[in-house]
Amino acid sequence: METPTLFGHPMFNFLGIDITNTFLLSVVCAAFLIVLFYFGFKKIEIIPNKIQNFFEWILESLFDLFDGMTGDRKKTEEVFPLAATLFIFIICCNLIEIIPGVGVFSILRSPSSDLHFTLALAVFSMLYIHIAAIKQLGGMEYIKKYINFKSPILFFVGILEGIGEFTKTLSLGMRLFGNLFAGEILLIIVGSLVPFIAPLPFLGLELFVALIQALVFSSLITVLYVFTTAAAEH
Repeated sequence: METPTLFGHPMFNFLGIDITNTFLLSVVCAAFLIVLFYFGFKKIEIIPNKIQNFFEWILESLFDLFDGMTGDRKKTEEVFPLAATLFIFIICCNLIEIIPGVGVFSILRSPSSDLHFTLALAVFSMLYIHIAAIKQLGGMEYIKKYINFKSPILFFVGILEGIGEFTKTLSLGMRLFGNLFAGEILLIIVGSLVPFIAPLPFLGLELFVALIQALVFSSLITVLYVFTTAAAEH
C-alpha cells in the first residue's frame, strides 16, 4: 500500500518532466468525457433520443443552476462553458477515488488528491476570470485596480486586492485537495483494517463529498466571475 503524499507519484519521465499517476488519470478522465459527450451529441435531432435527452438534461440542469447564481442570463452564458466543464471534470476525477484499489496501488490515485492538480485548476480558472475582466475593461485600466500611485491609500488598497486574489486562488485549490485527500486516507485506513463491508458507508459518504466539492468549486468560480467582471464594468 502506497503512503499518501501531497503530490502524485512519478511514473516516468518525458522530456525532463515527471509524469505522475494523478496526471495520467486526469488525462484518462478528460479523454473519457470527450468521447462520452462526442457520442452523446454526435447525431443531434430535433426530437432527441434517450441518450441525447440525458446529456441535454445534464447541461440544462447545470445552466439553470448557474443562472440562478448569476441572476444575469448574459453572465451565465459567458461563464457557463468554464463552470460546467469544471463541474463535470472535477466530479469525474473525484469519483475515481471510490474505485476499488485506488489509493492502494501506486499507479492508481484520484487526481483531486494531488495538490498540484487542484492548484492548477484554481490558477487556470482565476486566469480565465481575470482575462475576461481585462477584455471588458482594458489592460491598463484593470492593472490600476492593483497598482495605483494616485495616493498612498489607493496604493495600499491595490496591494491588498492583489493579496486577496492570491489567497482566493490558494483557498480554491486547497479546499478541493483537502477534502478529497482526507477522504482517500479514510478509505485506505478503513479498507485495510476491516475490508469489504465496513468501507461501504464511507464510500457513500465519499460519493456525496465528490458531488459537493465539484459543485462548490464550480459555484465559487461562477460567483467570482460575476463579481470580478461586474467590478471591471464599473
